[in-house]
Amino acid sequence: MEKRLRQWIEDHDEIVILRHKNPDLDAYGAQFGLYHALKKAYPGKQIVAAGDRNALHRFGELIEIDDLVFAGKLVFVLDTVASGMLESRSFEAAAKIILIDHHQNQPDVKHDVYVRDTSASSTSEMIAELLVESEFQIPAASAKALFAGLVGDTGRFQYSATTEKTFEIAALLMRQGADPQSLYQWMYSEPLKMRRIKAEFFTGVEFTDRFIAFRKNDRTFLEKYGLDTQTVSRGMVNQMAGIEEVPMWANFTVDLTTGRIVCELRSKTIPIVDVAKQYGGGGHNLACGCTVDTWEKTNQILDDLGRLLEEQHG
Repeated sequence: MEKRLRQWIEDHDEIVILRHKNPDLDAYGAQFGLYHALKKAYPGKQIVAAGDRNALHRFGELIEIDDLVFAGKLVFVLDTVASGMLESRSFEAAAKIILIDHHQNQPDVKHDVYVRDTSASSTSEMIAELLVESEFQIPAASAKALFAGLVGDTGRFQYSATTEKTFEIAALLMRQGADPQSLYQWMYSEPLKMRRIKAEFFTGVEFTDRFIAFRKNDRTFLEKYGLDTQTVSRGMVNQMAGIEEVPMWANFTVDLTTGRIVCELRSKTIPIVDVAKQYGGGGHNLACGCTVDTWEKTNQILDDLGRLLEEQHG
């Protein structure tokens, strides 16, 4: 793979690096980890990172997808292979499309090459490994972005997907300039206002009869505090984690742009990704998500999670 990857890059003068919409740290980390490495290696090529942005964006310049023409270009799509997670399908006009992802889903978008490793902790881990195998230099900007992706998708190296290789990659990135202390200060420090919002968030947590924790975040809650969907959906789901009696938890948040409901699903030990797949989503066995059209659908998701618990424990 590493020889072909370098050849594909060298065969194209224009390269676009994409990832899923509403990006988390792994999506940003993989995107800008690859972007800064390729810019360093090929200063004469036109290389851009494109997509939407949110409060996590601080890794480099982003181009709007609608501003790009893809014909003749090499395109990387990172951290998803699900069409429902994509901001646009316009990239399908590209000369070559390479998907790189670590989730359980099978691809339902056009591609020429699919690089998949479901054992990887993150797409950032995969990108770091590919860069090393392909003998690319990893500049400090790449190392910082990739390390952030590792931290984000492993929950500071707590989740089950964290392996010996994850720590080896983390050590390599630290040698290249990643600074965990400054990263953690940014990632885990927050204004007093946000801490108070999270306290109110938790007071609205409900529980099913099987003690699945869930929270429904409607437009009123988001607009009251001027919050975006990503901050509440992905950023607050684990306010329900770490409760001894809770085996699974779900965070349902309205998308202020589309009116649809973003669903983040989590489990301590029982795989739940098939539930997400039933509703057009996917992800990891214990951390996944989907998007649905109605609050009634979120109730169905909770029922499906409850049936999984019943099958496992009776």
